[in-house]
Amino acid sequence: MTLVQLAHVCALVGLVNTFVLYAVRKHLSNNPALQEKILFSLLAPLLVGDVAHIAVSLWALGEERWHFADWTPMLWTTVGIGLSLLVPRICWHLGVGRYVDMRDGPIKNPRPAPQEVKQ
Repeated sequence: MTLVQLAHVCALVGLVNTFVLYAVRKHLSNNPALQEKILFSLLAPLLVGDVAHIAVSLWALGEERWHFADWTPMLWTTVGIGLSLLVPRICWHLGVGRYVDMRDGPIKNPRPAPQEVKQ
């Protein structure tokens, strides 16, 4: 039962992230500085959660954490998925491969905001 609840929570967090990222990209495409602030507010707590989740998981293993051959598939999945989420979030905070308002300055020719289709 606990595993199913964990899966539901992870799916819900993923769904919230998807909708927030879509809304930021669609409605704030002409304001990258505001995009950056909103995405920082979304990704910073997730980054802290990733680090804490991996740290607590490894801490709870005690000395067994160093016996990789004895790790269960669930533990490998926990650490692997945690790291696969952690690395892109760290890269975003470091500004790797993205526009950073304070570093790159204002965009000279911002894209026009997308037009809403009225029905």
